[in-house]
Amino acid sequence: MENINLRSIRWESIKSVFLSIAKSEKTSRADISADTDLSLMTVGKVADALMNIEAIEQYKESKNSAGRRAGLLSIKQNIFSIILDLRTKDFVCCLMDLRLNAMKKIPYSYVDSMPFCENLDRFLDTVSSFVSTHMSDGVCIGVGAAIPGSYIPTTNQSYCRDLPELDTVGLAQTIRKYFPNLPLEIDSAYNAAAVSQIQQIRDYKDKVIFCWCVTENSIRGAIVPNGKVLHGAHHSAGDFGSVVVHNGATLNSLVKHTNSPQANAAALVRSIHNAIRLADPDAIILECPMYENGEDFCNLVRNMLMEEYSLSAEMLPEILVATGDVPHAYRGITMQLRENWLHERIFSQG
Repeated sequence: MENINLRSIRWESIKSVFLSIAKSEKTSRADISADTDLSLMTVGKVADALMNIEAIEQYKESKNSAGRRAGLLSIKQNIFSIILDLRTKDFVCCLMDLRLNAMKKIPYSYVDSMPFCENLDRFLDTVSSFVSTHMSDGVCIGVGAAIPGSYIPTTNQSYCRDLPELDTVGLAQTIRKYFPNLPLEIDSAYNAAAVSQIQQIRDYKDKVIFCWCVTENSIRGAIVPNGKVLHGAHHSAGDFGSVVVHNGATLNSLVKHTNSPQANAAALVRSIHNAIRLADPDAIILECPMYENGEDFCNLVRNMLMEEYSLSAEMLPEILVATGDVPHAYRGITMQLRENWLHERIFSQG
């Protein structure tokens, strides 16, 4: 195979080809060309180079008719990331492949009689032992941690009011004790989720998108202008739950899992209406894990905006519900690790 250096090809073209391959179990160069609007020649060069760095692999397409069989491309199946869900004391690890599918979940049972730091160490040791024992033939691209608050990487400081114990353990150093040679990505679960959620919006890089996550414990979210999450001066942008929305009450105090969907929607609509008047976003994404049918809750919110605030359908932004079997926070952090890994593989070539 011709040795092609990916550094001679535009980074955006490389990402487009790689992401097109990642969307399907197997795909052809012609389909990638149609999906990315890149020429077959460019797609072929990128594909060959991605095979050189062992990011993808090729299968022969089975054809019953005569003629040349084109190679089908697929992401290498043995490459994975380790995602640590630290949003609650019920820690969970999820091993994710590069197609953003969950390969294996490793739950942890928190021991109340043990200090938080010992529970965290025990959890990380369990994950490390599992990976070294059962994933020794795989290639790990990094470790990601989803936390229930903001994180400032320059100071390695987290601010998690829903789990304040995390703020005292030195999270990055603790994780690196068990995974010393792997890249580490720590992020707010809500910002990470938004990275994944916005993919369902067409032309999201040209739009302003607000994301709300409504859980039993709190409401958080993210503001995403032009495809980039807005972190703010203290990495706390999108804390919609702390905003006062009615008679001195915050959104967090008004939305409760014991309320009816109508009562929770009425409180949430006040916050969304303020956002519409303030920023006029192109789209709003709601993630509602506390409701089995998020689409019904989304429709309830949409109808209240029109009926109670006299917003016409034309004035409303696009309102969607975030769907998927894998938590968007897991997918979002894997996407960040995946892009960093691909970039490193390309630009570390000799």
